[in-house]
Amino acid sequence: MAKVELFRGAGAAGVCAAMLVLVSPRVAGAAGPGEAAHFGPILFGLAVLVVVAKVGGVLAQRVGQPAVLGELLAGVAIGNLLPFSFGSAGIAFVRSEPTLLFLAQLGVLILLFDVGLEADLRALIRAGWPSMLVAVVGIIAPLLLGWGAMARLMPGSPTLAHLFVGATLSATSVGITARVLKDLGVSQRREGQIILGAAVVDDILGVVVLAAISGAVVGTATGGRGVSALAIAGLLVRAVAFLVVTLWFGGLCSGPLVRLAARTGQPGMLLVVGLALCFTLAYGAELVGLPEIVGAFAAGLFLDPYGQGVRTGAEEASLSELIYPFSAFFVPLFFVLMGIQVHLGSLSRARTLLLAGALVLCAVIGKLACAVGVPGRGLNRVAIGIGMVPRGEVGLIFAGIGANLTLHGQPVLAQEVFSAIVLVVLVTTLLAPIGLRWAFARPTGRNSSSPPMPRRS
Repeated sequence: MAKVELFRGAGAAGVCAAMLVLVSPRVAGAAGPGEAAHFGPILFGLAVLVVVAKVGGVLAQRVGQPAVLGELLAGVAIGNLLPFSFGSAGIAFVRSEPTLLFLAQLGVLILLFDVGLEADLRALIRAGWPSMLVAVVGIIAPLLLGWGAMARLMPGSPTLAHLFVGATLSATSVGITARVLKDLGVSQRREGQIILGAAVVDDILGVVVLAAISGAVVGTATGGRGVSALAIAGLLVRAVAFLVVTLWFGGLCSGPLVRLAARTGQPGMLLVVGLALCFTLAYGAELVGLPEIVGAFAAGLFLDPYGQGVRTGAEEASLSELIYPFSAFFVPLFFVLMGIQVHLGSLSRARTLLLAGALVLCAVIGKLACAVGVPGRGLNRVAIGIGMVPRGEVGLIFAGIGANLTLHGQPVLAQEVFSAIVLVVLVTTLLAPIGLRWAFARPTGRNSSSPPMPRRS
């Protein structure tokens, strides 16, 4: 019965997507030059894309994979399979429609805000220096490997493009890692605590590195002197200062702000305050030359640095739970649109396949190198390295930013590079659950202080 429902769901998604491709080019041209824009095709495209993304996510979860993989693959399918039968005009409309792209970016801000809300900075204290060392190695090794691979295979690209690919490979998806560890029942083991702590630090450091390189790209594109170690160091300092100041103000103001929202007695006030703070800090980050996602992430840390769940007397649900309906709608839109941007034809070229394979190796080896940063004995170093491998939604967010930034009139991430990075995200996210199950099941020697992994029924 479940299989029948899945096939029906997939069929319904396919019909909706086909209707989008057939109808959107016709309705998109309904408004001529100078006429008021018609929102009908945008609303229809939004409805179809979200439904297709959710169906893809459900199908992925039914086979034990993260929903983000299904949402991404649904977009790849729409962008590459349907035009063969129904033409490419509708897909071109979806790929370039500013309103849909804006709503997708809104989903990214909400996602990063939620990640900040759920981040528990006390986990870093509990895990201690091992998490910090693992995270630092997990940032530096993939960045250098990705930079080197790009410089070797695509020497004609700008140096900042090489650096941006390295920064994208340095990402770690704390959400996917946490879910896999929880499913395996090893979240409370020492290795699990180190992985989660390091993943949180990776999120913070990755956002800082991304902010620095994005700022260097913007500065160069607007007439700056180009990339330099001093300029990147200055942007890193600016990003760190932004996060530190935000956390400091959060310690002073978050409590009074939540209590003020509670005094109104209005059930929706906490949600309004949270989203308003998210968008305000995103704008503030943009004003100081940082990506908006830095501000959204900082807003989550501002309100809830310990992942306790912000609540008011008028609300039975936490802020993360109140935001869920918005993230459930807008976040899949971002992932399906990222999938639509992928051209499978570019992966058929030998050079692109070579680049994708090299980046996958750099992504995996760079995170496995995290095991070098694990001090002491008796720890499952292999499991810690594998736990840092999945890129998931964080890698896609970095790639999406690179595809939208321009340098010398061209996207920082060319089409073939973007497609290769999407393949990296797919492979690393698929490898993580398989690798972690194997790593935690293998014996780690007599000195291991970790109990055996519990069996799942």
